Amino acid sequence: MKRPELPERRGRGLWEEISRVFDDFASRFVPPVLGGGAVSVDVYRKDGNVIVEAEMPGIDPRDVDIKVYEDKVLLRAEKGASREVESEDVIRSERYYGKISRVISLPVEVIPEKAKAKFKNGLLTIAIPEKEPEEEGGYRINIETED
Repeated sequence: MKRPELPERRGRGLWEEISRVFDDFASRFVPPVLGGGAVSVDVYRKDGNVIVEAEMPGIDPRDVDIKVYEDKVLLRAEKGASREVESEDVIRSERYYGKISRVISLPVEVIPEKAKAKFKNGLLTIAIPEKEPEEEGGYRINIETED
């Protein structure tokens, strides 16, 4: 059985029209985290350091703020629009512009003041030395017993 031809609408194929409707719907209702506002990271341990690698394409390293705590890393950045376009001229806008932030929990305690960061080709790499495991600190007390 032969498939019937689908009608065209104003010079566009029906499938193109359906695709456009779905794209428009997704761009309005998909949260920014899925649309590009999140920072993708890898966290691993190497040579006594915790390494955090964050993809930040299109972001100027001067617009990145990093705070390292003993148990987490806070990344903040702002990605500005590369050009001005009037909203009525926009046909599709999928790139994310605006503020980005991410809190990354670390697997072990680290020494924040010894952290170092590098930025190359949109990849931010943070190396943070692990804190040496401490003995169970505290003060041992004797227990008095009554006879």
